[in-house]
Amino acid sequence: ATVGLEEAVLLQGLSHQLVADANTISVEALAKDFPFWDHVRIGQLLQRIVDLGILNARPSHDPLIWRVTDKPAEAAPKAKPLRAWTPSEHLIDLLNLNHGLTRDYILQQLKTFEASGDRKTLDTRFRNHVLSHWRQQQKHPAFAIKEPARFDNAWQPSLDAKEILARTEMASEFIESIRPEFILYWKERGGAPKDVNSKFIQFARQRWTRHENSLQHSTLPERLQPNWTPNAAVYETLQLSGISQDFADTVLREFVVYWVDSNEVHTSWNAKFLQHVKYQWQRHQEQISGRSQTGGGNSPADRTKDRSISDDLSDTSWAG
Repeated sequence: ATVGLEEAVLLQGLSHQLVADANTISVEALAKDFPFWDHVRIGQLLQRIVDLGILNARPSHDPLIWRVTDKPAEAAPKAKPLRAWTPSEHLIDLLNLNHGLTRDYILQQLKTFEASGDRKTLDTRFRNHVLSHWRQQQKHPAFAIKEPARFDNAWQPSLDAKEILARTEMASEFIESIRPEFILYWKERGGAPKDVNSKFIQFARQRWTRHENSLQHSTLPERLQPNWTPNAAVYETLQLSGISQDFADTVLREFVVYWVDSNEVHTSWNAKFLQHVKYQWQRHQEQISGRSQTGGGNSPADRTKDRSISDDLSDTSWAG
């Protein structure tokens, strides 16, 4: 075992007190010198110093007075700690994202943590132990934690935050592209929130979902490309209406040629094609019905020779 930060600070106070009286330690006097500790905590730290063999002392009948002895005090029996226990990566990520605690700081608290008892509760107990120690340090300048990085246009999310986003297969270029918007949003609200990295992860996931959806469902009108094909959902919808994919593919080419030549823009070519196929399917069914009624011949309305050139050129209803 090694001397921790708190023990070192208490030893400094003890050195001044023992100059005046080498045989007596006053917990009350130590509490005045170190107001950020209560009597119970000072007693715990004194016992740790004794257990480390640095000082031979034990409490008297008055718990606020300790007597320095020549014989080392017998250490109180302790529960056997679990071997080589370390907090989970999930807990370290949470403490880092929510409170800005570094991995080194978190693991340093293992020195003062008793890793005994039910292993299932160790993560929760260790989290409470770390936060208790961290909040105690925050209250006093002597234990001030390093100030967080400035939140300006050069701000970057932490490495842990980037790793979490990378696990969702989010492109690093996309993360960088939304960073200025995130910075501007919080600067206009007075500065970064306490849990800035958690907020950035949430913000990035929302933007990424919106980005992914926009690729599938664009709201911007666009021209039809010569190599355009409908997505699978179109064929599934047609099958529900009893129209096969083979039939839809037979009218795909004329649909593409017509709309590419028209140079028009639409927000959903899939919906346009769906409408076109259903129209052509209806005409196809009517032709079949007409042939069956006339013994297999074409009805006059369906014969090219019975329609004028003007009718053929002006009929664009088939395009949907």
